[in-house]
Amino acid sequence: HFYFVHRLLHFKIFYRWHAPHHRNINIGPWSGFSMHPIEHVLYFSNIVIHLLVASHPVHVLFHMYYTSLAAVTSHTGYSDLQVKSKKVISLGSFHHQLHHRYFDCNYGDDAMPWDRLFGSFHDGTPEATARVRDYQLSKRGRGKSRTTAET
Repeated sequence: HFYFVHRLLHFKIFYRWHAPHHRNINIGPWSGFSMHPIEHVLYFSNIVIHLLVASHPVHVLFHMYYTSLAAVTSHTGYSDLQVKSKKVISLGSFHHQLHHRYFDCNYGDDAMPWDRLFGSFHDGTPEATARVRDYQLSKRGRGKSRTTAET
């Protein structure tokens, strides 16, 4: 759900609703909620599943809490909380931080296959950065970018 809603918001006609969120290039917890009201409606529309699938009210509440908190934790700027060098809580992801930095990649969650399947996955390597830059240049009708070896 998140991948497809997020990808939809990156189409030019809908981007005006997503633009306030992308003003946050160096993300922090509050940038997770920095959304246009229409984007909030789309983001929280995943709750509709409970109208189609019989769910206990506790599941609905948990789902809403999780969805609310995920917007904050995925924008913390940290991948996890560690205590004594042990990962205690998984927070934001490097995957989504790359999305805010390069824009045309990592629309979904790195645990789901959609970015890999649709060619929008960026793993942080120079090769992936070159791929994203080439895509951005092709969208603007320009040639390929120079690779890191050519610079």
